[in-house]
Amino acid sequence: MIETGIVDNLSGLDELTSEWSTLARSIESITPFQLPEWLITWWGHFGGGQLHIMIFRDGRKLVGVVPCFLHEWNNKRQMTLIGSGISDYLEPPIDPNYTQQVSAALQGHLAACPDWEVCDWQDLSRDTPLQKLALGNSVDVRISEDVPCSEVRFSGAFDEFWSSRPKDMRRNLRRYTQRALLDGELQFNMTGNADTELLDALIRLHAARWQQRGEAGMIEANRSAEFLRAVAVDFGNRDILRFFTIRYKGQIAALVLTFLYANKIYSYMSAFDPQFEPLGFGRNLLYESMRVCYERGYRAWNFLRGDEPYKRSWGAQPIAKCRVKLTRNAGVS
Repeated sequence: MIETGIVDNLSGLDELTSEWSTLARSIESITPFQLPEWLITWWGHFGGGQLHIMIFRDGRKLVGVVPCFLHEWNNKRQMTLIGSGISDYLEPPIDPNYTQQVSAALQGHLAACPDWEVCDWQDLSRDTPLQKLALGNSVDVRISEDVPCSEVRFSGAFDEFWSSRPKDMRRNLRRYTQRALLDGELQFNMTGNADTELLDALIRLHAARWQQRGEAGMIEANRSAEFLRAVAVDFGNRDILRFFTIRYKGQIAALVLTFLYANKIYSYMSAFDPQFEPLGFGRNLLYESMRVCYERGYRAWNFLRGDEPYKRSWGAQPIAKCRVKLTRNAGVS
C-alpha cells in the first residue's frame, strides 16, 4: 500500500533532501535538472507561494516525489512544478517499479485536495505517467506537445563524427580558424570549477550579445544571475559542472556552461563576445568541446530545449516532451 505525504515547509524539505537525492540518482533517465540540489536552489531564488511536495512511500521506502508549489496565477490557484521556466527536464522522479501505484496515489491525492484549480506541469517526458491521470468529469485533462530538447549521441571515433558533418560546416570552421590565427592565438580549456572569472564572463557576454539585438537575454529576463552562481558552486563541488572556454589573444571569446551527469553533457548556457562575432568562435567552441567529450568517453552532448538548425547540423536528434494541464471544472472546490 502506497502512502502519500506532503512536505510544505523548509524543515521538512531539509529532512527529505537526502532520501530524495538517493531516489533521483537511482533512476536511469534523471538529468541534473531533476536533482533536488538543482530544484531546492531554484526554490531558494524563485520560489513563492506554498510548498506542496507530494511524496510516496512503500512502508519506509521513498518511491516517488512530485515537487510542486501552490500559488496564485491568472486568478487561479495553481499547482506548478518546482524548477519551471529555466529547467529543461522536469519529469518527477518515480521508481519505475512503482509507476502505477504512485500514479494511483497521486490521482487520489489530487482528487481529494481542495487547494488547487489548475495543475500546469511542463517539460515532462513524452511517455510520462502523469498524462494518464483520470480525475473524472470534474477535471479537464489536456496533454500537449512541449518544446523538444535534442542531443548528439556519441559513437565511434571523433574523426569519423567530424567527417560526417556537412561539408560547408567543416570548411567554414577551417577558414575562420585560419583567419583568426593570422592575428592571434586561440586557446581552449575545460574546467570543473565554478571559476568567478568564467561566471562573470558568462553573465556579462550573454547580456552583451542580447543587448546588441535589442533584447533581454535569459539571464536578465529571469533575473537568474545569482541562481546561476549558486548552482554553479554547488554543482562544481559535486563534480557536475563543466565550463568549456575559447580564449582569443588572451580574452574570453566564447564559453559554454554545461553539466556532466551520468556520463552525458547537458549544455545549459553559452555566451560569445560580440566583438569577435565575425570569427564565428561558436563553431570552434563546439568542435573542441565535442572532441574532448569523445576523448573522455562521454555518451552524448545534450543541447537541451529548442530545435534550432545549427543543432541538427551537429547531428542532434530531437527528444519529444509534453505538457500536462489539469483544470477543475467550474463549481468544483
